[in-house]
Amino acid sequence: ISPSTTLTWCPCSNGFFCAKLDVPLDYQNPILGRAFVPLVKYPAHANSSDGPYQGQMLLNPGGPGASGIDEALSTGALIQTVLGSNWDVVGFDTRGMWLSEPLADCTTNASSSQNTTFRARSVPRVSDEFYTSHIGFGKELGERCERTIGGQKDIGPHMSTAINARDMLSITNAFAETEDGKRASKPSHLLNYYGISYGTFLGQTFVSMFPGNVGNVVLDGNVSPEGYLTNFTSAAINHLDGAIASFFIYCNKAGPSSCSYYTGSTPKDIYRRFKRSFEQLDPRKAEAEHWSNATDLEAALLLLKVGLLTYADMPLTYFSTLTTVLQGLEVAISSQNISSWTQEMKTIFGDPTITGYEKLNPQWSLGTMCSDQNNVLYNKTLQELRPLLKDLEKESIIGEIWSHAELGCTGWSIKASEVFHGPFGGDTATPILFV
Repeated sequence: ISPSTTLTWCPCSNGFFCAKLDVPLDYQNPILGRAFVPLVKYPAHANSSDGPYQGQMLLNPGGPGASGIDEALSTGALIQTVLGSNWDVVGFDTRGMWLSEPLADCTTNASSSQNTTFRARSVPRVSDEFYTSHIGFGKELGERCERTIGGQKDIGPHMSTAINARDMLSITNAFAETEDGKRASKPSHLLNYYGISYGTFLGQTFVSMFPGNVGNVVLDGNVSPEGYLTNFTSAAINHLDGAIASFFIYCNKAGPSSCSYYTGSTPKDIYRRFKRSFEQLDPRKAEAEHWSNATDLEAALLLLKVGLLTYADMPLTYFSTLTTVLQGLEVAISSQNISSWTQEMKTIFGDPTITGYEKLNPQWSLGTMCSDQNNVLYNKTLQELRPLLKDLEKESIIGEIWSHAELGCTGWSIKASEVFHGPFGGDTATPILFV
């Protein structure tokens, strides 16, 4: 698909249409170069029973780093059943990521070496190796990215949320000039948008920068803009333990016929069963006492915490999986075969080590997040990060797992050409729906 300054749709596959919008690389300096924003559309139905054609709804599934194009391809039809079949559902990839051009490509192959029940903080924690490996990897990745994409005409300085918000305005303005834009029932110069998680921060940034261009905007799973810009950590996990605890509650409600991890008669009985296994995975104690299986315990604890985070993020999808995971952990502990359980968990949740993290193209999320935060964590040491990590541990039994992205920011030196730090809010042309 050839880039165009107009929104030109081409049939691509299975009823979808694709386009690539030509926009300035740097809106503050338009002669610097060009960037190309890829889009995919699940089109409105002709002669829809839901009424006249409304216009387009843009999507962002979160991250930063998730693909809006993948979201439209996988859920466009579902979203349209909620919106109405008289809407186009449009996904796009943000700057430097996935199908966007220029692509931020600087990967490296190197690896660096409150009560007494559920919310008690005397729980197993990962060792410092988790933190130091992410910091070391982040510094190496950051140095490589500085060399390869850090120049003024490279993509590195042009991946911030403010710039992506300007891209959304460009998409909206381009749509208004199309035949579809001219026939839409909704004002085509206003952005219609559905954002999830980080997508809510992108949405809040857009509506704050361009309140007069706000159409029907839905923000789902909201991120505090102040919290995100500070460190995107503690404010994001305030209720994480509550989400994890829902497993014990609903396992109890489901009963033994639907939840094989069921035990006793109350949710607390199921929690106690979990706690007995959880407390066996203590790599800090194992390391201090020179246990031979300290490394295995570290890997198992990390994977269990990643599994709990995955459940908290998608409880309906992973409820039955978590019952199998926890039962398997009991067997592995009793048979002293933790390493086999760990390998099995990697097939479910992926590899949470640096080797697995590297495959996720972390420069995409770092290029946006670290830049949005004005690189405040650049060159910070583990000792300087201790207060933040302690706060995370106070927030959740798996709080430290949330830190890996911020640890990468310790190596990210590329400054954004534009950032927006508020004020957030304003008198928008249309009220916003927060979910």
